[in-house]
Amino acid sequence: MLSLPINLNKEFKRLYHGRGEKKYKFLTIDSIDEVLFVQFYEKVDEKPFLEFLKDYIKNSRHKHIIVKRRYSNETYAFIGEIPQKYYAIENGFKFILNFYNQNIGYFGDMKNTRKYIEKFSKDKKVLNLFAYTCGFSMYARRGGASEIINVDMNKNVLITGQKNHQINNLNLKNIRFLRRDVLKSNFKKFAPFDVIIIDPPSFQKGSFIASKDYKKIIKSLKDISHKNTTLIACVNSPKINKEDLINLVEKESNFKYKEEVKPPKEYTNSTLKSLVFSV
Repeated sequence: MLSLPINLNKEFKRLYHGRGEKKYKFLTIDSIDEVLFVQFYEKVDEKPFLEFLKDYIKNSRHKHIIVKRRYSNETYAFIGEIPQKYYAIENGFKFILNFYNQNIGYFGDMKNTRKYIEKFSKDKKVLNLFAYTCGFSMYARRGGASEIINVDMNKNVLITGQKNHQINNLNLKNIRFLRRDVLKSNFKKFAPFDVIIIDPPSFQKGSFIASKDYKKIIKSLKDISHKNTTLIACVNSPKINKEDLINLVEKESNFKYKEEVKPPKEYTNSTLKSLVFSV
């Protein structure tokens, strides 16, 4: 049915990425230390997949198979249990997880972009928009960022983000966690920023629709950037391709495209675009 690797470690790894595939486009499978995390994005007959995975874990490190039905947000343990306290491990960092949430607290496809930001964060002032659980902030601080502002309209994810810093023994000095609507906020009083990260949801009814709202953010950049600012502009949507995002940024700001940070290779056919721009 599927070909999955056996020799795994504690580190989070996507084992199967069906999004964009033809055969099992409704399926993703992740290895999270001793948890095999299976997500169904459409209502299908789960039994053959779960029986296959039941055999698979006889020879793997996994003790639990947790299933999430993304189309109905149901979560259950097929084998083992759902841990109340659990983490995704990435490059020595721990990310707090909640398997009952629609998004569990961690996006593995951004692993390379987080690492990219760490490399040039030393002594930089960073604005992290749509911060979610603040992974970019963690890498920026480990890279030596002098000041970081994390912005998200969801209070709970920011609380988790702050806890992520604390459990990883990161100094919180000059790190802010601001609960704000990015589209209705002005960050001039904190500006200028050396690094600006934009990683919005592609579609969140009532708060952000990438196809129409991304432009508003890009147009506001001139007031909070300077001649050496680096912009990381991200979007994960099949409706917005790489060229669309480059054209939008270059048309509505003074930033010019520099390079792309690709997701890990196991995210085959990923619609994630993570683009780097400079003035």
